[in-house]
Amino acid sequence: MDFSKALPSNYLGLFNSSNNGKSLNQILAVEFDTVQAVEMNDIDDNHVGIDLNGVVSIESAPAAYFDNREAKNISLRLASGDPIRAWIEYNATEMMLNVTLAPLERSKPNLPLLSRKLNLSGILSEEHFVGFSASTGTVTSSHFVLGWSFNIEGKALDFDITKLPSLPDPPSPPSPSLSPPVSEKTNTNNTKLIIIVAVAASATVAIMILILLGFWFFSGRQVFFTGGARKFSYQTISSATGGFNSSKLMGERNSGSFYKGQLAPTEIIAVKRITCTTRQQKTTLIAEIDVISKIRQKNLVNVLGYCSKRNEVYIVYEYIPNGSLDRFLFNNDRPVLTWSDRFCIIKGIASAIQYLHNDGQKPLVHGNVKASNVLLDEDLNSRLGDYGQGSSTGHVAPELVETGKVTCDTDVYAFGVLMMEIVCGRKAIEPTKPPREISLVNWVLQGFKEGDLLQRCDSRMTRGELVAREVLLVLKTGLLCANRSHEARPMMKKVLQFLDGAEPLPHDDYLFYGV
Repeated sequence: MDFSKALPSNYLGLFNSSNNGKSLNQILAVEFDTVQAVEMNDIDDNHVGIDLNGVVSIESAPAAYFDNREAKNISLRLASGDPIRAWIEYNATEMMLNVTLAPLERSKPNLPLLSRKLNLSGILSEEHFVGFSASTGTVTSSHFVLGWSFNIEGKALDFDITKLPSLPDPPSPPSPSLSPPVSEKTNTNNTKLIIIVAVAASATVAIMILILLGFWFFSGRQVFFTGGARKFSYQTISSATGGFNSSKLMGERNSGSFYKGQLAPTEIIAVKRITCTTRQQKTTLIAEIDVISKIRQKNLVNVLGYCSKRNEVYIVYEYIPNGSLDRFLFNNDRPVLTWSDRFCIIKGIASAIQYLHNDGQKPLVHGNVKASNVLLDEDLNSRLGDYGQGSSTGHVAPELVETGKVTCDTDVYAFGVLMMEIVCGRKAIEPTKPPREISLVNWVLQGFKEGDLLQRCDSRMTRGELVAREVLLVLKTGLLCANRSHEARPMMKKVLQFLDGAEPLPHDDYLFYGV
């Protein structure tokens, strides 16, 4: 699909005057329209329509939902600012497209708003896409897709509406303009949200979306909103933490303080309170939160959202019950981790970093891989969290000291040191140790050279539970990752292959000496 010549306003960012209505477009769209364009045969200024290859709807109806109890349609105002659920379903066997609407708090109605028999087999190519398009005219409005799910076979998954992002406050009205008013004839004020559906006609397809057409109408005024992270009110976060009561304080670090909070009877959260020294720091931090809040991987701590007040930013995380890994490794107030637990924890952390580095649209650098930023859940699974650039002494790659720039390579270095800490049960730097043991990395390297790596294991573990092959694998991989030359370090994808046994370690001993 080529949208490079598509026009805004009435053409929805999908079509133009020359291709509108042409079968070669191969586009099926469901429109949520809040402005009546008479020239496009719109029925009113508050309707839902089915568009096939053009902007003139082949089927439309005033926005409404079927009330199962009253057995009748109840009107919905698309521009009310209230969230609306929509279900778009196509059954290829019956060749039937259904569009159903409901307010946020309602379950799916028994009857759809629109139902149209359509044979889509002739308009779709081998490749098909699902997406969203929004368009405005001279009146500015904001369109928000708070969540959506898609399924090729059967029903689309429902939402947990408590985890959807919140909306920004409406902007203040602008000052009265000195410009002459726009004439009725030229002000088309077209405002539409379009769900583009291009799907295989041989399958049952279901899309469920939760939309909010946040229409704050100000002629000629531009409104910006970056979606993603849920924005909590300060009152909500303060109430959840008991006004940041000291009894809720879980820990303090250079980067901020952590508090335990409760949003609802069944929803426990962790809140990180950060004081920003500059406006730029605050802006950058919120931008980072917006990115990481969209990431979901089983070994990463979920970022639920944030709030800000004056020079402070509060990051809201899911609560992980067993706390941080460093307390298990370096304190005596927690049970001793078995070798099996440690090996699983290491592989979980590796999986999380590998996901950040390799599985997104562009590599994401964690920048703060250390034991205090690894949390353990009730089953002792590792969850990596707390993005930042405050690496501890001993975890800092040599080039990071020189450049101050975190990279995927510096993450690999920090992970190499962390692996050794987990196996050996001691910190990267311990000044009270004998000189040859102060640096953990050097101490492990000496063990490698002397052939007694197994003697570097945490003495609190029973020797009977150790799996020598796995211990040696982890410590050797740690040495590879902690190489002083960033070019000699393996990428995280390769590290994970080493740990999973899918790829053998290199045979050249000199590669392990670069620490």
